[in-house]
Amino acid sequence: MKFSINRDVLFTNLNNINKALSTKAPMPVLTGIKIDVKKNYITLTASNSEISIQAKIDDPRNLFIEEVGTIVIPGKYFIEIVRKVEAKTIDIHTFEDNMVKILADRSNFTLNLLEKENYPLISFDESNLKISLDALNLKQIIRKTTFATSLSESRMILMGVSFSIDKHKLEAIATDSFRLAKKYIVFDHENPSVNVVIPSKSLDELIKILDDNDEIVDIHFGKSKVLFKYKNLLFQTRLIDGVYPNTNSLIPQDFLVSIKFNKNELISSIERAALFTSLEVANIIKLNLKNDKIVEISSVSNEIGAVLEEIYPLECSNNIPFQIAFSAKYFLDAVKAFDSNEVTIHFTGEIKPFIITGEFDANLVQLILPVRVS
Repeated sequence: MKFSINRDVLFTNLNNINKALSTKAPMPVLTGIKIDVKKNYITLTASNSEISIQAKIDDPRNLFIEEVGTIVIPGKYFIEIVRKVEAKTIDIHTFEDNMVKILADRSNFTLNLLEKENYPLISFDESNLKISLDALNLKQIIRKTTFATSLSESRMILMGVSFSIDKHKLEAIATDSFRLAKKYIVFDHENPSVNVVIPSKSLDELIKILDDNDEIVDIHFGKSKVLFKYKNLLFQTRLIDGVYPNTNSLIPQDFLVSIKFNKNELISSIERAALFTSLEVANIIKLNLKNDKIVEISSVSNEIGAVLEEIYPLECSNNIPFQIAFSAKYFLDAVKAFDSNEVTIHFTGEIKPFIITGEFDANLVQLILPVRVS
């Protein structure tokens, strides 16, 4: 195997597939990157059993192939070599069957190869059950939902985002039983029916290789995995097996009071009110709507002290004195997911779930369960 490649092109693609590179020891060969050199292109593949990513490089302006072949090269060291060298072109060739030489200007590296026979066979199979979505919309779906998934393995199904597609509508839902994020998009064409649950960790890695543009991502749904085709990349992840709970009945439709805020002003007030709380454990704050429609946001720490913030809402639907307590972390996660400059909180009762909506986020709903406090 022997080829020369543009250093920047190689590094960009290595950086993309690095998201799937294994750092654990159970299968040492998965700490390597599989390089397949064909007559007119090369592919770089990385996998950690959960996700697999493959990049194809075939531009003759950046790639010159002399001999075909396949190797599995130690991923960590290969990436660091390419990161550190400053040469415009890198030459790579094998010798003695189990070694590879990497030449970059006056730098000369030799690496011992991993056993390619031990590398698992990974098939990036396309499916007839597929949809197409632009990268920007897909990133929005991921960014506005994955934070609400569960971190507990006791209910594996809640560690993923439910993707439900019915003709012209895609609905993405994430919940950990204490909060819920729901976003949907409407297509101008009909799509096949799909109901799958995609691990949130996989989606968080996918978002790192997507650009904020309208380039199309083809999403192929299989029985146990889903494949995302984007530019020269194939990103594949397993699906979570099981039935996602029906959450439609959780979102209230009738409200006791709705209060509209400037989003940034509200975030700042909540962050200050949460200064004396722990964002990991007892991060409870109170919201109190007074008779004069001024909103008080407060928190108390027996060890540290107390915080009281006053905020003037932009609008208030009813002049009803009202008090509710909730997690500052959950609230901030939810509000920061909105692109709107103004958000509205819709309350149904002091111990009932409330929802957050945004003026320019008509297809996004965030729900939070309050907590009981004495």
